[in-house]
Amino acid sequence: GMLAKLTPNFSVAEMQCKCGCESCEMDPEFMDILQNIREDIGKPMKVTSGFRCMAHNQAVSHSGKAGPHTTGKAADIQISGHDAFDLIEIAQAHGITGIGLDQKGDHNRRYIHLDSLENGNGRPRPWVWTY
Repeated sequence: GMLAKLTPNFSVAEMQCKCGCESCEMDPEFMDILQNIREDIGKPMKVTSGFRCMAHNQAVSHSGKAGPHTTGKAADIQISGHDAFDLIEIAQAHGITGIGLDQKGDHNRRYIHLDSLENGNGRPRPWVWTY
């Protein structure tokens, strides 16, 4: 059901693909990392994007059919200001290997992408980038 939990703080509903297909193939190890980050930061983390099916990823991302979110090892968190700095530090301490920052414009549109991929299109990991 809609209240099904993947971890104590993250539900199936918030992690599943936003296109309506309801796929939620999140990687269990990634979800453990995300939960540990949530416990360390000590406040709610609003997920704006978790799992994406290939079609949805192609529609919303430059990463095509097989971007990080299609692996179940990525999530975008709506966050800004000092909380964003805290999240970056905590995420790195927990072994997150990909951190993408979008901190421009309205605060409610700012986010940080977190992923635990081992490499990305030949780029070294860990890796931090901006959008």
